[in-house]
Amino acid sequence: MAQKLQRDANFNLQAFGQAGFDLVGAAETVNSHNYIAITALDDAVISATASEGDSLTSTTIPKGLTIFGRFTSITVTSGKTLAYREVL
Repeated sequence: MAQKLQRDANFNLQAFGQAGFDLVGAAETVNSHNYIAITALDDAVISATASEGDSLTSTTIPKGLTIFGRFTSITVTSGKTLAYREVL
């Protein structure tokens, strides 16, 4: 039961960005954390390596869209994004 409560608490923290985020602009890469969501602040072209499932390669994300997943590396070719860190 305690493990489920901890998992639920972590999910709630992640949902509200409580683990922080990295601002990632054009020609930048982040890979110092696991990331659970990417929000485009401008139309952005990104590549992202997922820890499970498909990765993204030169994918355009329209301004305002958020992509959820578990990413280990995010590269922004153009535009600007927020990469939300996973709660550990």
